[in-house]
Amino acid sequence: MSHTPASHKKVLLTHLDWNLQRLDEVLKQGETDYFKSAALQRFGHTYAMAIKSIHGFGAPDEIKEIKDEECIKLATQKGWTLDPHKWEEMITDYQCINQNPDNQKTEAVYQKLPDYQQTLQNLYSKLQSLL
Repeated sequence: MSHTPASHKKVLLTHLDWNLQRLDEVLKQGETDYFKSAALQRFGHTYAMAIKSIHGFGAPDEIKEIKDEECIKLATQKGWTLDPHKWEEMITDYQCINQNPDNQKTEAVYQKLPDYQQTLQNLYSKLQSLL
């Protein structure tokens, strides 16, 4: 069981919320190449913060590193996320955009961002309710 202090959990959620807000803003900007690139970058930051938040809320303190898949399994077990398949897809897409994908792949990921944003927002709400 995680013994992360409540103050640390609040910091994690503050950062996750900030990233979610910035992701929302950039998704509303339009579909130019610049804003698509910015949205994909912001998705990456938001996703990484979500993983850190899951780790901070649920992983035992002695576990310093945990794979993304293990974090999602933990979040599913705790009831913080209801769709592990969506998260598996998100993990794959996150890894994809970090490997300099071609335009077709980035466009496919970009089209999924509103759905991913909602999934990340749902996680945030679940974790927020634990404070």
